[in-house]
Amino acid sequence: MNHTTKFQAVPSTSGLKKLAAAAIGAIALMGAAPAMADTINFESLAPNVFGGTEVFSEAGYNLTVIDTPVAGPGGTGFAGAIINGLDPNSCDIAACPVGNSSHFYVGVNDGSLNLARGDNKAFTLQSLDYGFVAPVGGLASYSYGQVTVVGQKAGGGTVSASFDFPALVGGNSPFATASLASKFGNTLFSNVTISSCMFSGNDCVNPAGNQAQFALDNVVLAAVPEPETYAMMGLGLAAIGLVARRRAQKQNNV
Repeated sequence: MNHTTKFQAVPSTSGLKKLAAAAIGAIALMGAAPAMADTINFESLAPNVFGGTEVFSEAGYNLTVIDTPVAGPGGTGFAGAIINGLDPNSCDIAACPVGNSSHFYVGVNDGSLNLARGDNKAFTLQSLDYGFVAPVGGLASYSYGQVTVVGQKAGGGTVSASFDFPALVGGNSPFATASLASKFGNTLFSNVTISSCMFSGNDCVNPAGNQAQFALDNVVLAAVPEPETYAMMGLGLAAIGLVARRRAQKQNNV
């Protein structure tokens, strides 16, 4: 009697292993790689002036203008503006920074600016460009104060960092870049407030008689990935495991 052995095609586990490895690798990369960066550069906004409590939005973030500390949190005085660096008349009431031909924001009259995501997600803060808005032209070549960044951490508490304004050149400030990654690392923020202060003796003060003024551009931030993203990857791995077990059971029943 001839015995014919039938070989049933066994589902390949190598493909499953490769798929599982790819999914695991993707999760590892998601944990190791930085989140996609957002940049607030004010290019989508037309030149405008803002009073305290006014809110405008760009790149998924809400920006709230804050009046001088003297006026309190509900103050509505002139505290900010969007400037067109190509328009010499866009900043004719003060000596704005030079060397920036794009749109940028100025916080004036001791005002500040608060940043928060429109969807209330946490975010990290990586860098920003800043300069001093001199109250009058023709001032001597000194650094007159600092820009200050105060972050409200997503888990509670605050951290802050301050950077000296560049020395004026010909009466105007150049822009400088503040690297915040070295100051804050991967700290998660719910919101960040940017303001300025003026040197007074050994201190840097605000209120400062409406002379604490700053320019701001190219704020680089990154939203934190949603936990659901990782959950979906986990579900994918679970599905792969389920398919593998079913195939193994079928193979054993042959």
